[in-house]
Amino acid sequence: MKTHNFLVVITIVYAIGVGLIYFDRNQSLNQSYQLPQNTIPVYPVVPPGEHLTTYTPMYTSLAGEYEPLNIQCPIPMKDRVINGTGIQCVWSSIEMLGRWAEEPKLTNPPITSRLDCKSYSSPSLAAQRMIELQVRYKQEYGDKNRGLVLIRQAMSEGRGCLFGVPGHAMVLVHFDESANIVKWVDNSDRTLKVQTMNVGQFLSKWDSWVLVIYADNDIVPKKINMIRNPVFQMGIHDRNNPQGQYPRDYIPLPLR
Repeated sequence: MKTHNFLVVITIVYAIGVGLIYFDRNQSLNQSYQLPQNTIPVYPVVPPGEHLTTYTPMYTSLAGEYEPLNIQCPIPMKDRVINGTGIQCVWSSIEMLGRWAEEPKLTNPPITSRLDCKSYSSPSLAAQRMIELQVRYKQEYGDKNRGLVLIRQAMSEGRGCLFGVPGHAMVLVHFDESANIVKWVDNSDRTLKVQTMNVGQFLSKWDSWVLVIYADNDIVPKKINMIRNPVFQMGIHDRNNPQGQYPRDYIPLPLR
């Protein structure tokens, strides 16, 4: 009899345990339950032939200029973005270009503040994020000839561009082949200065990746026009002839 009672008790305890497990599992299916969002993949998966960026330690450059004159893409200090985590060089570069382009999809909130943009990246992962954010962009990867075409176009328009070196991404702000001068900003440099190298050095380090940002409201051409032609045009009203007006470009005045 005691053995029988003991078996009954064990059976009841087992049934209660199974019921609790079942209840707990069902609770996880409740509509109020939400899976964690914006999980940061430590090592995102990329297509064959692509390479992820790696950790780049911060440093302080001794050479370089803060805001040099006569530069094709004069991104000011206020728009430059530091590589805060050491592994978000791609997102820092994209945000810098987004600030210069005044694209709110990249700056409000800042893309580097997003949990899914604090880690490593690659051309395909960057493209995926731009598509998700509905940001207009162009990029080349794997073909340096096509990449050079995009670089030349971006520099002539004053847009700047992201460029890759093995394991790292930075922003190109000047590419003058005739003068043999290349200028860039490294987001792992605490000073965020504009640094300089020659074309041969650039081509030997560059891994072929180029990415250019185009804002929906394309303000960059207007900025560049004002910088390269620092005059504004003022309409003149003839008091002797109230109905008439001189051409708006009659007297160009200096911006400052």
